[in-house]
Amino acid sequence: AGSRLDALARDMSIIESRWGKLNPAPTRKIPVLIGGGGEKKTLRIVAKHADIWHSFSDPETLERKLRILAEHGKAVGRDTSEIEISTEVGKREVEEVEQVRALGASLFTVGLSGPDYDVDAVRKWIAWRDEQNAK
Repeated sequence: AGSRLDALARDMSIIESRWGKLNPAPTRKIPVLIGGGGEKKTLRIVAKHADIWHSFSDPETLERKLRILAEHGKAVGRDTSEIEISTEVGKREVEEVEQVRALGASLFTVGLSGPDYDVDAVRKWIAWRDEQNAK
C-alpha cells in the first residue's frame, strides 16, 4: 500500500488541476473521498486533498486520528474541521456510533455481503438515522 499511497500523494495535484480543464466543466467542486487510517501517509494526504475521510476507527482511535489529522492540516495550512468524516456502522452498537457521531462523523455506510443479503442492519441504521434527524 505504501507505493500506491506515494503515487496518490504525487498525483492528486495533477488530478485536481485537470478537473479545471474538463469540457464541459464540472458544475461543482468534485468531492474527494479518501479512506484509511495510516497516520503518516494516508492522513497527510487526507489533510491536503480530501473533502471526505472514511475512517474505520472505534471512538478512542478516531479521537487520536483526528488530532493527527489536524496536525497534518496545520502543516499544509488547512483547517481539517472542514473535512467530512465517514464511517462504517454495520455491526457496531448504537452507543459506539453515537460516540463517533459526537466526534464529528456525519456520513455512515452499511456494508453487505452476498449471496444471502441480510438487510436488517440497513433497516436498523435507517431507523436510527431518521430518529437522529427528527431531533
